[in-house]
Amino acid sequence: MTFFLILLTILLIQFKDVLKLSQVDSTFYDFYMKLTLPVSEPDPDVALVVIDEGSLQQMGYWPWRRAEHARLLENLRQAKAVGFDILFQDYNPAYPQDDLIFAQAIQKHGRTVLPTIVRPESTPALVDNPVSPLAESAAELGFINIYPDPDGAVRRISLHTTNGEQTFSHIIPAMLKAGGEEDIAASLLAAKPSEYMINFSGPPDHYQTYPYSAVANGLIPPEEFKGRYVLVGAWSSGLGDYYPTPRSWVDRTSMAGVEILANALSNARDDNWIKPLPTWCVIVLNIVPIYLVCLILIRFSPRKAFLTTTVLWLALIGLDWALLQLLHFWLPISSSLVVMMLAYPAWHWRSQETVLRHINHELSVLSAQDSALRLALEAKAPTETLPARLSFLHRGIELLREAQQRREQTLRFISHDMRAPQNSILALVSLQRSGQETLDEKQLLGKIESYASNTLELVNNFMDLARAEAMEIEFHDVNLGDVLADVYDDAWSRAKAKHIEIEFDATEEPLYVHGNATMLRRTFNNLVDNAIKYSSANTTVRCTLTQEGNYAVVSIKDQGWGIPDHLQPTIFQAFNRAHSTAEDAPIGSGIGLAFVQTVVQRHRGDITLESEEGKGSTFTVRLPLSEEKESSSAAY
Repeated sequence: MTFFLILLTILLIQFKDVLKLSQVDSTFYDFYMKLTLPVSEPDPDVALVVIDEGSLQQMGYWPWRRAEHARLLENLRQAKAVGFDILFQDYNPAYPQDDLIFAQAIQKHGRTVLPTIVRPESTPALVDNPVSPLAESAAELGFINIYPDPDGAVRRISLHTTNGEQTFSHIIPAMLKAGGEEDIAASLLAAKPSEYMINFSGPPDHYQTYPYSAVANGLIPPEEFKGRYVLVGAWSSGLGDYYPTPRSWVDRTSMAGVEILANALSNARDDNWIKPLPTWCVIVLNIVPIYLVCLILIRFSPRKAFLTTTVLWLALIGLDWALLQLLHFWLPISSSLVVMMLAYPAWHWRSQETVLRHINHELSVLSAQDSALRLALEAKAPTETLPARLSFLHRGIELLREAQQRREQTLRFISHDMRAPQNSILALVSLQRSGQETLDEKQLLGKIESYASNTLELVNNFMDLARAEAMEIEFHDVNLGDVLADVYDDAWSRAKAKHIEIEFDATEEPLYVHGNATMLRRTFNNLVDNAIKYSSANTTVRCTLTQEGNYAVVSIKDQGWGIPDHLQPTIFQAFNRAHSTAEDAPIGSGIGLAFVQTVVQRHRGDITLESEEGKGSTFTVRLPLSEEKESSSAAY
């Protein structure tokens, strides 16, 4: 599992652009930049001369004559270098002499950088240079292309590009070279890769700007620009280029292209870029939290693992923010965050599968240990979900405990109930041999026969219950009316001996159930026999057979002793009797009703009891009709 998650992390890092995870990283990056506190001061050595709305109103519609740019350069003569973010690729036929005037001003200034445009889509890459008089006079040329990310925001800048034969410089290293900082310019041009992430010092409009018209007209002293890099560009809405940046989150405004260049120029001079970590380092730092998550999932409980994983997830975000703000290193963590979110459900799924296999194994062991338990478990037909299987295992454990209790009750039954008649027989034989209180042969044989019969009845009842719980029962369609008629015939003589009337009422239409006739006959025989045993003379036992929906319902009602309320919940458990302590209570083992319930449940039915002490009891058995009967009833 750990190896799979680590491998998944590496694949996500390698294919993050295809999977759009780069956009997730960009969202985190922008959020971190928004949280930068405090906002740093702009570089005082970088000044912006902007073509703003006031300049347009004072100097007229754009484009202006290039002689105006020459006048501007005259007032920027003390600047360290001047870079124009204005394209001069076309001649102005209305004022052809202006190009020469501007070219002479550029040459006189000696530190002016003019912009170019690189067209990388062409093969080989083409460069649109300024018109020849201007290009030949400029100290340096540099392209001003800005490449936004897929979401349209500018976060990085490329400082050089090549067509395979020639390397083209961006305006930033060109200005540094023109300003006398050749070593910095050379290092920027030699660096690979050429992309740098811009560390924006603040939101849009953070840099100090000077209106173009004020500078050109000499309203601002030339000494204001002494030793400073000056960028000249458009600031007016609809005139210049504007892009969203990470700092645009502060007030939702875009940043002018010339101010983006100012931020990049400041980063280049101070080497204050946001530095992307190398790929191997990104992979290692993304794998570490994944490994920690796997350790957490192995060692902690599910609740603690979830909480700890959540804390680790948030800690990774905090660490990433601190790494960016304090050390200016950028670590994309989207791959790690995604895998961390997937790790918990994946581990949970794997744990569930493991637990399910273990539970199924335990259930098979339990079923193999106890055949009655196996039949009870098979009757439940569980689903494969973990909660259902856990509930099923708990049920199996309960059944196993019940089986253990039955074994203990069986031992008590054998040690007491079955030994008592044998001890009585031995006591009679001992008295007869001793010559004290001897019985005649007829009395002695009668008592021995009675004790032996009691023992045999106990053994038979016990074996009946064991067979009902464990044996495989053969099912056939059985006419329930015929079964009850046989039970009525068997019980008639016993009822007459106690002067009890038996009434039997059944539907005219035969009701068939899918069952075992012998088992059903003994079941209802037990119920009717109990009704007779526990009823007084001159009472009635009523047996009815009706149909309710897809069920045959047998009701056996007597007017006997009834069962106390506190004994009714356990009356169907083996070895439990309601009137075992009464002086005139019939002899019994307490197994009969347990046998009845077992047989009914094996026939997919249920049995209920309604009883009131001193007024009688009613046992109601519901058995599902066979499919043939259900079909005929539906057709009828």
